[in-house]
Amino acid sequence: MGVAEGIRTVLAELVDGLDAEKVELVAHSTTQATNALLEGDVSEINRVVCVPPGEALLLKLALRDRRIPIGSGNGVTLHQVMVPAGKASSAEAELPQLDRSLPSAVIQPLAGGHDALEEVVRERLGLDPQRSVLAGEITQVLGLNARARTAGINAAMLPRMLETANYTEKVVQELLPGVPLQVVRSDGGAMDISEMRRQPILSILSGPAAGASAALHRSGLSELVFIEVGGTSTDITLVQAGRVRQRNATVGGNRLLVPALDLRTVALGGGSMLDSRGRSFGPRSAHIAGLPYLFQAVLQGKEFTGKAEWQDNHGHSYSVIATSSGENSAFTLTDYRILSAHAVSAESGKALLDQLGIELNTAQLEVMRIAAAGLLEQAAKAQQASIRQLCRPINELIGSHEASRDSLVLVGGGGGAPVVLDPLASELGFAGQLIDEHPVISAVGAALAVTCVSISRSTAEPKGTDIEELTRQVEERLARQGAERVSTEYDYDAQRQVLTVTGRGNRPYEQDADDIGAPKRLQRATELLGSGAESRWSDGGIEFYSAPGKRRGTHVGLALLASGRSIWQGSYRRIEPVASGELELVLDRIISEETSYTDGGALLPGLSLLADGRYIPLDQLGSAELVREVLRWEKLPQDCRALFLLR
Repeated sequence: MGVAEGIRTVLAELVDGLDAEKVELVAHSTTQATNALLEGDVSEINRVVCVPPGEALLLKLALRDRRIPIGSGNGVTLHQVMVPAGKASSAEAELPQLDRSLPSAVIQPLAGGHDALEEVVRERLGLDPQRSVLAGEITQVLGLNARARTAGINAAMLPRMLETANYTEKVVQELLPGVPLQVVRSDGGAMDISEMRRQPILSILSGPAAGASAALHRSGLSELVFIEVGGTSTDITLVQAGRVRQRNATVGGNRLLVPALDLRTVALGGGSMLDSRGRSFGPRSAHIAGLPYLFQAVLQGKEFTGKAEWQDNHGHSYSVIATSSGENSAFTLTDYRILSAHAVSAESGKALLDQLGIELNTAQLEVMRIAAAGLLEQAAKAQQASIRQLCRPINELIGSHEASRDSLVLVGGGGGAPVVLDPLASELGFAGQLIDEHPVISAVGAALAVTCVSISRSTAEPKGTDIEELTRQVEERLARQGAERVSTEYDYDAQRQVLTVTGRGNRPYEQDADDIGAPKRLQRATELLGSGAESRWSDGGIEFYSAPGKRRGTHVGLALLASGRSIWQGSYRRIEPVASGELELVLDRIISEETSYTDGGALLPGLSLLADGRYIPLDQLGSAELVREVLRWEKLPQDCRALFLLR
């Protein structure tokens, strides 16, 4: 309950003296789900398996495990129950015995069709919907074991997450009656608290996801590496073509069918301590060691007696600085960066202190320098080694997504970002940019996140009926959360044969937002795109702005709703306006002009559409026919004007 109590304290301080009626939303990014898994704070579960006729033996062999490992020696204990699906709706069927005090995961094999057996079985067994999950609601992708693991871990998290969710919601309603509470998802979108109760697994990694989403919105860049640097570690994510890169989450070495950031985490942060051999900073941090930073000890007026060694419980030794009172202070990466910046010039040192929010006068800086004098040469080499340690996962992430290094910018967020950003950008050969409000960037991202629902299905040859069915399910879930679909992403992975539909929606208070006017929208576009931003197209609901890109002949664009909310930002090479009634005609012409042909077949252009207040990406569908099916399902008004964007 510590997190929920923290929310109560913070909200009480924020609401104090504030007109509560003006609060539209409480947004929350949380590591509660991740912590529950890391600490093994999960429940045993009933795993209810729906057995189609003739498949009992196959399913018993496929699902013979009795425990799902979740890392650090922890796991989810399974109590498996096999339910004949053919008898699920029969009043004469004998009900299996199961422990009703435990949460349940209901799983059916998807081979042979997509009949919704799970809901029927849950109703037949009388399982509480709040204490049971259906694998098909999370994903409809083939892979029985992966689906079973995903649903099982989700169910095991329910007791702890329900307790936390209920308490947090109660706190919010006490302080701000009637104000909605939303939680950031692991893919950077958001869900309301009721959806979090159903699928807490979707909030894994929501903290880093919020920061990455805010970096995309606030930086004005569409190609960037984002580092969120705390006191203990650094999270690394990639934004490519205006999208935060994703992959399926992994827990305890198990692949889950849950979309999450493609994240790399390195045990290096602003509080990382100097290794006694000078090999690196970290992995132990002053926060975990319970020691003050050197600059904190100076601010407390401590007197220093010289260098000492401190050893953690794993036998690793770190250089610390002893005080006359017998206490130790850590010599951290932050302390070294402060001293090295001042050694370059007083101006650069002051700039770094301002970014870190630290107030040290000249005399205090001299005390720091004298106390750490015997460690500075060693620390310089350790910083180089640590920065190279950060470069490795960044380069691997860039390579895995085949991103162009020429267009990437290193963007820093988190309280420790000023400590790492400049030396890391120099080592990588990138431009570096410290994002505004960097210490609280995850909170900014939580506030910016829009309601999001994503559903995947296995299909060898996706048809219009598949798109229609998945989009309908997405809209139903958005509607349950009080949101209306305003943009949809359609993705077909031909190698894995997986079709994914992701809908992003606005809530009523966002839908009814006032028109801020053309001058303010242009000002917003200039802030995000640069001084050359100009309006290139508008249909009354969306306004599209463009500015020159960094490289000659390239362009960056931004689509704003009348309220000033951004629905797309990225790089493009061509735009094609569509007059009323000419959508299919212009689409056919673009496909004809832009499609290239190789030994592997036709390669469609990178295509997306702005129309009817929506952004519709079409570049991941793989075939012209699927693109046409998507546009038919979107049911755009016959007389609507539109704008095609080509990458």
